[in-house]
Amino acid sequence: MTLSWFECKVTYERAGEKGLNTKVNEVYLTQAFSYTEVEKRLTMELQPQVTGSFDINKMERTKYNELVNTDDENADKWFKCKIVMLTIDEVSAKEKKTSVVILVKAEDVAGAVKRLTKHMEDSIMNYDLAAVNESPIVDIFPYEG
Repeated sequence: MTLSWFECKVTYERAGEKGLNTKVNEVYLTQAFSYTEVEKRLTMELQPQVTGSFDINKMERTKYNELVNTDDENADKWFKCKIVMLTIDEVSAKEKKTSVVILVKAEDVAGAVKRLTKHMEDSIMNYDLAAVNESPIVDIFPYEG
């Protein structure tokens, strides 16, 4: 089995204004070996935070190559950064482009680009930043085995 990232959409009720419950839909990223393990880990992580029950509406395997996390309290969003690595194929001597997706925690797009640039500064690969988009991910639960 291979360790994978799973993007999970979760629905639960939260006390809103005037004491009325409102339905909340949130996305979590969980690293696990199987769908069963994802469900178990999400239940363990979310039960202390959620009053009542919650539903995992969707679980899908997703490909993120790296995570760039930070302890900065202002960084409260995850940004999906797509970079294109430029390499030369040794056999054909042609330029080859490989897309890589990196999740970066930051306060805004400019902060995400700054953190990504700092993260990549020691890389020997040439790359172009193709896209930076705010992701709906609320929290990330990496594998701790």
